[in-house]
Amino acid sequence: MTPERGAVESPVVATTGEDAAFASRVLEGDREAYGPLVEKYQRAVFACALAITGNAFDAEDAAQETFLRLYQHLDQFDLQRPMKPYLLTIAANCSRSLRARRAAGAMQGLVDIQEVGEPAATGPGPQEVALGVERRRAVHEVMDSLPAAMREVCTLFYLADCTVREVASALSMSEGAVKVALHRARKKLLESPLAEWRLS
Repeated sequence: MTPERGAVESPVVATTGEDAAFASRVLEGDREAYGPLVEKYQRAVFACALAITGNAFDAEDAAQETFLRLYQHLDQFDLQRPMKPYLLTIAANCSRSLRARRAAGAMQGLVDIQEVGEPAATGPGPQEVALGVERRRAVHEVMDSLPAAMREVCTLFYLADCTVREVASALSMSEGAVKVALHRARKKLLESPLAEWRLS
């Protein structure tokens, strides 16, 4: 269950029995047991990677590398620890490494992250779709205006449903620093066009 935003965080529990069971099966040679772990955490891992790399293509590469590393080094993971922040730490490291490699290469064109998450062809009508696109663009504008560290914090907290403690662990920050970043981001949100949609 995701805690209400702004509520006091409860202590993070250790790896769930289900996670531990799947991890144990993988370590015993059952490769199929790794699938459920990927399914469970792929959204959070991708959100983390997207926040750091800034585009879906690199985020996908970083996410794949994250799960590959976890698989290769699963025997080093302590099942008494929570898996999500551990996995997100790997994702953050992979994403930063990939971003550094990209920066060291040839100059690249500007990435249009507004293409990420386009609405599906079926579902809402034209007016609803148009409004959704407008909101999405506004969200991107606000997120792009944030400093990199603040953007990473917000993406993990709001899009990956991480707790403050999980964000702090994944990004190697103090919980206090995470809370400050979230507070500043909320203030910026209230000053943006998104404010009029907060209650809708």
